[in-house]
Amino acid sequence: MGWISPNARCPLCGAPVYFYANEHGSRVFFDELGPPWPKHPCTDNPTRHVTATGGRQAPSPRDFSIAQRPSDMRDRRWKPYVVKGITIEDGQPRITLRPLNGTGRETSWTVSELLPLRAHDLVFLRADQMSYFDRNACEPAVAENARRADAIAQKLITERDKEHVLATLAARVDAGEMALDEMTDATVAVHAARTRGELADALKIRVTDLKVAPPRPGDLWLLAVAFVLMVGATSAAEGGRSFLMMLPGLLLIATAVYRLNPDMERGPRVLLALVAALVAICPAGVLGGAIQVEILHR
Repeated sequence: MGWISPNARCPLCGAPVYFYANEHGSRVFFDELGPPWPKHPCTDNPTRHVTATGGRQAPSPRDFSIAQRPSDMRDRRWKPYVVKGITIEDGQPRITLRPLNGTGRETSWTVSELLPLRAHDLVFLRADQMSYFDRNACEPAVAENARRADAIAQKLITERDKEHVLATLAARVDAGEMALDEMTDATVAVHAARTRGELADALKIRVTDLKVAPPRPGDLWLLAVAFVLMVGATSAAEGGRSFLMMLPGLLLIATAVYRLNPDMERGPRVLLALVAALVAICPAGVLGGAIQVEILHR
């Protein structure tokens, strides 16, 4: 199954375009479907006449008669899906989606409010966001996965996260993208924020667009060194002695995992660190045992 065929032609240059219209008479033309939704430059005047294949008001995933590959204008990180159906569960709309190419598993999204989508509409997914064409506004729009967004919004933030966000805002001020008084107001709200949801509200962005401080490289190196120590311990000893030699590596793994998850409450954070350290015993033991057997064979 290929890409969706253009459903219209530009009335000026004759190029194949993707045409959307709604019942209010609004219409828009795109050179490519999907983010960043590049509009066709010839058709800025909405009063111009356009001929759409079969009188269709939107590109249809059911038409592959002259299917073509998407161009490089589209951001390939967004994967295309087709709306299979929409239901209401626990008071929230749930959208069932299938991959456009017909292969792979179906997925479902819970959104906070009913979206102007119908069966067979085309949408694009990337991480926790959905890009689609809003018929009412006659513009592309983005919606969050409500359940995932709620989970992210409840995560705690650290002072390091706040410093990272404030540094980003300062860079925007220096680049002339943000006024100094806006920066001042945002700074007060950022310092008062406790969770990612509050931080996103302070910045007036979606919580799934929020960029917190990346992991410290030292913590990632600590995790790698700890695993190497555990592999070395199991390759050099057997039985109970092997486990005792793994204890320093186990302690370092637990420490690294604890440091890499500052957005969790202390109790769950400690539990995750302990579980991660215990789980690491299996791959480290297997790898160390294989190394030990190879050494004995030689």
